[in-house]
Amino acid sequence: MTTTTSYTSQLDSWLPDEKVIAIVRQTIEKEGEGCIEYDSGAVNVPADTTYEVVSKAFIKQPESIGFGSCFRVVVAVGGLVHDESGITKSKFGFATAWFDVGGELITIDFADKTPV
Repeated sequence: MTTTTSYTSQLDSWLPDEKVIAIVRQTIEKEGEGCIEYDSGAVNVPADTTYEVVSKAFIKQPESIGFGSCFRVVVAVGGLVHDESGITKSKFGFATAWFDVGGELITIDFADKTPV
């Protein structure tokens, strides 16, 4: 097993994709009542929408900066869409979920353009 594969497997064991997707889905369906609010207006997200983890990272930083050491996971709401220009897009937008080192949700931010 390569070091990269080992790190990736460890990251996935600490914060499984299924857990993140369930939290993002629940946030949209329950708290957002099936909508994501952007500056440009609300976007309705159907219940059968696909969710896809785009990136996952552990960030090490002092407690005095941002959330301190934490996990950041970007999820494509509606799945990834690739256009001719190569820009990564999502059908309904992106959720960036922040978790503490124990795997507890800190907050979720939504963006209509890719945050990665």
